[in-house]
Amino acid sequence: MARPGAGTDTPAGPLAALVARAAATELPSAQLCRELAVAHERADDPDGAVRWALALTDADASADAGAGLAAWSAAAGVLRRCLPRTRPLARTVGSSTTSQLTALLPLAAARAGVAIETYEGGYGQYRQEILDPASGLYQFRPDVVVLAVHAGDVALPAIADDPEGAVAAEVSRWTSLWDTVRARSGARIVQHGFALPAEVALGHLALRTAGARHQLLARVNAELGRAASAVGVGGGDAVCLVDCDRLAAGVGRRTWFDPRYWHRARQAVALDCVPLLARHTAAVIGAQLGASRKCLVLDLDNTLWGGVLGEDGLAGLALGEGPLGEAFAAVQDYALELSRRGVVLAICSKNNEADAREAFERHPGMRLRLSDIAMFSASWDDKPTQLRRIAATLGLGLDALVFVDDNPAEREAVRQLAGEVDVIALPTDPHGYLRALADYPFFEATALTAEDATRTATYRARADLAAGLAAVRESAGSLEDFHRGLAMTATVVALDELTLPRVAQLVARTNQFNLTGRRRDADDLAALAARPTTAAICVRLADRFADHGLVAVLIAVVDGDALAVDTWLMSCRVIGRTLEDELAGLLLAEARRRGLARVAGHYRASAKNALVAGLYERLGFTRVLPADADVPRDAEVTWWSRRVDEPYASRNLIRVVTADHRMEEVLG
Repeated sequence: MARPGAGTDTPAGPLAALVARAAATELPSAQLCRELAVAHERADDPDGAVRWALALTDADASADAGAGLAAWSAAAGVLRRCLPRTRPLARTVGSSTTSQLTALLPLAAARAGVAIETYEGGYGQYRQEILDPASGLYQFRPDVVVLAVHAGDVALPAIADDPEGAVAAEVSRWTSLWDTVRARSGARIVQHGFALPAEVALGHLALRTAGARHQLLARVNAELGRAASAVGVGGGDAVCLVDCDRLAAGVGRRTWFDPRYWHRARQAVALDCVPLLARHTAAVIGAQLGASRKCLVLDLDNTLWGGVLGEDGLAGLALGEGPLGEAFAAVQDYALELSRRGVVLAICSKNNEADAREAFERHPGMRLRLSDIAMFSASWDDKPTQLRRIAATLGLGLDALVFVDDNPAEREAVRQLAGEVDVIALPTDPHGYLRALADYPFFEATALTAEDATRTATYRARADLAAGLAAVRESAGSLEDFHRGLAMTATVVALDELTLPRVAQLVARTNQFNLTGRRRDADDLAALAARPTTAAICVRLADRFADHGLVAVLIAVVDGDALAVDTWLMSCRVIGRTLEDELAGLLLAEARRRGLARVAGHYRASAKNALVAGLYERLGFTRVLPADADVPRDAEVTWWSRRVDEPYASRNLIRVVTADHRMEEVLG
């Protein structure tokens, strides 16, 4: 995240003094961020005010004692007044007093990349709100419902005679609420898991007592997690949990729950811990809405190992053995765990590339191997330049990258010159590196798919492909020759139980090549695809360099005499390959097969999808007004139509096939 104020005009007066104080430290305190946010607002600089309000959330995350509720509340007020209003994305409904969380959640969500508007149910009214179809919750038409519940809401005895039955009954109480919310609103759900209390009357005997409430509560958390994974066809992101017990254990259970706040105001989470809860709740909401970061970029010297390779040599590196070596090995182990759950790894180092690669190949303490790295950038270029090259090669935006470097000067250079990249501030002691990395919340995921485990390999193939493409381009006489030389094959597959998890993931995460911007979870996608009036085309793409997997989704529905595009998106890894031309041909052919006169589509502009602003026009569509007079004339939406009897010829640079008999009709 860019340092607020970087690259702006130098302010004057008291604001200048505050900016000077902030410039003297890498991570300004929460109090200083608060003062700067307020000062920028008073100076009629809403952009600066918002940036400093968001910076406060990181200052809080890096401080052991936390910024406190007062600083967060002030920053939330600045954000509420200065951030332009956007369409509602999330709403909360709570059981304990949730007003503090509701006030801070928009600030935390903005830091996670999501603009939200909130609705708060009355104290203790969450069941009534959910069960009453005419409640304020449903009138608010929520996209996400946050169940901010706590251990006091659980109906478990001190000791259960039938532990299995007690757990099953409790889990059923909550999943029935999920089902009701889903049936009546279609909203996604984020539920707070239950933090186990510090006070246990059975003492250590609770571990030996199968029916003890302490044990049952832990089992309820685990069973709710299993139930959430099974919601909808193929699971997915319809229901997510915030692991409040892990958060409470991190700060200390007696710190998490303060009886003074509970007895006086029914505040289930201590006020000093509410910012932490808001931050992690927002991270989960962001993951549901496709805002999580995708790529961890790591420095080498004094970051992945102790010492400077060019000065200390391979034998002089601290890695694997001794206290310091173990600290660096722990960072590598954690990076590997992130990789296995779908986070892409890259290297960005000022080093001789051959020497740096040799360390991965030969040093016995290395946990990471070259095969774990999607792109290896070691050169003497500045870090912002290398990061831009990494993003371009991997087909990612800078806002997908998270940078880790021990050098404060390098971190500051990235903040100022590549501000879309998130930067994790490491402490001076390498023993704290692992915690700093683990405390970063914006790699949050909603589900694991088979492709997650192989994502780094896929992106590494993309980086290798980029090098191969450069050679092909040099030998090709034209761009068309270049594309033909790739020997691309597109395989059309059905949207079914096998492809649904990947399709849901693409729908949640794809931003650049996304014409409509619709976000549907796995449940909604399955229901939509099952309708006889829906045409769903999913495509895998392979070339002579790599198999890129399932990379494109086109869903259209019959609307009068037209087959109307509901969702059209494509992974950034295959942008520029002419696959969109083949998809348009398939869509027109499907409309003809159904006896329809035309294909209709719309483009909803966003901050990230300008790439496809002219796609319909390029494909021969004509801009029209929306057929439905009730459709609002939204300046961000344009409407398009193309008759199926008009000649259409794809570029024929990709061989299109299917191995699925259900899709043979699509290919004609």
